[in-house]
Amino acid sequence: MRALPLIFLAATLAGCLGDPTPRLETAADSLAYRVTEGAGGLAAWDALPAFSWEWAVIRDSSELVRTRHVWDKRGDRVRSEWPVGVDSMAVVVFVPSRYSPDAIDGLAAINGVSLAGPERDSLIVQANARFVNDGYWLLAPLKVLDPGVRRTIERRDGWDRLALSFEGVGLTPGDRYWLEVDEISGSVTGWSYRLQGDSTESRWQWTELAELPTEKGPVLLTRMRIKDDESAVILTEPRAIDVLDETEFTDLRPRLGVVVD
Repeated sequence: MRALPLIFLAATLAGCLGDPTPRLETAADSLAYRVTEGAGGLAAWDALPAFSWEWAVIRDSSELVRTRHVWDKRGDRVRSEWPVGVDSMAVVVFVPSRYSPDAIDGLAAINGVSLAGPERDSLIVQANARFVNDGYWLLAPLKVLDPGVRRTIERRDGWDRLALSFEGVGLTPGDRYWLEVDEISGSVTGWSYRLQGDSTESRWQWTELAELPTEKGPVLLTRMRIKDDESAVILTEPRAIDVLDETEFTDLRPRLGVVVD
């Protein structure tokens, strides 16, 4: 397996599903709907106005990388920040629903110093990739009914799993995922994946739910994923935001590691 690559989501994170009662035509659709309900349900997801999360990789008890994202879902804005090199931080603000590699738009800075031209564009491309990757680790249970996602049920190791493949969407539509689902709660308890162009699979156990309150009930998101051989841990640490700090989208100085109320 590659060393914890960016896993590019095969369906965009940039929108909400909008319809809390999607049409269910197959057994796999019904299982996928149970998965979304296990994460709090589509109505709660749509009712979540904004949240932040940090995505971190732990290997041999050492943190290798940590990124931070603030997603104003209602305002269609994202702030992403991550380390660049040894002692620098990149901060990018962009509109996820309008992101296009052919018409790049947004703000970017290194250590609070604004960039322009190709340097800015390169950082915005990287920010979108990180937003998609880090977001899928966190939000996959709420994306299983998205357009372009093909759903089947496959029996593996004696258990039925929700198998996901992708049709003409995303950066790497050849990726495959298999979600392990708790029969009672509908929560995802683990997943396996095989990335496009790779012949190996990786399996991760999902554990520790975080609750993000909304007026439609809590959104339930997993905080920790542990690789099968226990060689690595992925942390996805979400926080609901009741009142957005507008300076998140205007002040490009790094905040990673700083608690902002």
